[in-house]
Amino acid sequence: MSRARGGERPDLHPTARGWTLLAVGLLAAGTAPALGQRDLLRVGVLLTALVVLAALTAHRSCRTLDLTSRSGSGIAEAGAPTAVRLTVRGRGRPGGRVVLEDAVPLALGGTARVAVPRLVPGETLDLDHTVRSDVRGSYPLGPVTVRARDPFGLVVASRTTGPVATLDVLPRVHRLADLSLGDLGGARGSSAGAAATTSPDDASIRAYRVGDDLRRVHWRSTARRGEVMVRSDEHPGRPDVVLLLDDRAGAHHGRGAASSLEWAVSAAASAAVHLHERHHRVRLLHGGRLEPVQGTDGASALRSLLQTLARLRPGPDDGLARSLAALGREESTLLVAVLGDVDEGDVQPLTSARPLGAPALAVLQRTRLWDGTGGTGTGAEDDDPREAGLRRARLVLNRAGWRTAVATPGTPVPQVWARMARGSAEPGPA
Repeated sequence: MSRARGGERPDLHPTARGWTLLAVGLLAAGTAPALGQRDLLRVGVLLTALVVLAALTAHRSCRTLDLTSRSGSGIAEAGAPTAVRLTVRGRGRPGGRVVLEDAVPLALGGTARVAVPRLVPGETLDLDHTVRSDVRGSYPLGPVTVRARDPFGLVVASRTTGPVATLDVLPRVHRLADLSLGDLGGARGSSAGAAATTSPDDASIRAYRVGDDLRRVHWRSTARRGEVMVRSDEHPGRPDVVLLLDDRAGAHHGRGAASSLEWAVSAAASAAVHLHERHHRVRLLHGGRLEPVQGTDGASALRSLLQTLARLRPGPDDGLARSLAALGREESTLLVAVLGDVDEGDVQPLTSARPLGAPALAVLQRTRLWDGTGGTGTGAEDDDPREAGLRRARLVLNRAGWRTAVATPGTPVPQVWARMARGSAEPGPA
């Protein structure tokens, strides 16, 4: 994850026992002359000197250890434990007990404490601890605090070292059923015959699109064709995918991990992984922004997309409209939309966004059920204007050739995806 740095000056803090001995020692040394008690003076000086010696020992022990590095991928999966490794190097033999404390947010389990054995100067040691979060997000890790205590437990010395690293907890990803995309999946050209005569090199070159990595530019083809051409790592015959996520704050209900937005993010992440495994290039569109492709291969591009989903926060109320405005029509582009609270007016632009012959999939969420006040989903709420708007929105999309499915809080992501895979027109259980 990061390199650490050391050398910070330790802070000294007497413990309760240390404060007690220091107070008794100072009191004894201060009153002994007035009482004419030399033995009492000796006791006072001895107790005070003991606390001072303990402070020197703790101070020295705290500086006998350096954090040299913090290793890890910087990425974790929601609900799965992740190991964090701290590498330390000894600079001298400590005179007391030394503990490393790694500052970890409560969402990841709280501060981790690892006892350090005695190390000879120059010896290195890897110390591991585990973090886990059930909620996606981007969390800080560190800095690390080195704490040393003298053998009598009178003084604690602490020294902060190392930078703060970032751990991205990715959304939950579910295994999804295969989709039947009909007769799509042929060549990208105007005809299969044209594709058959295209050389393998030409098949991996395409025109530049906004957001493409400039490191992919194929200069020889650019010079020959007179327009910017880029190398494509997409599988021949596999359409690009635009994954549209409705992240408007006003379009979602519920709180925390149980909110409709978190369900939508998990559904989007699951679709991205599923389609990537089938050699589609997936791009994320949300809040009016089409995320640029990061990395030089499909795996790094997918990881970047999942990290973007991990850090995603609720967006403005015009986010869906701006996303639809940014959605261009590209030949053989598969559209997958995960929508929140929408009506027919919200989805009308989607009807013209689907390229001819390309499939389009949409998940519509009955978001009002996520706040616990929107009814039971048994039909008693049919007069709700939002429910009527959702039905009309789905009808508009179905008439435009979209495959749709409706999601509720109790509907697993794979089940909703399976409805679209079957091309079902049923809304499913509420």
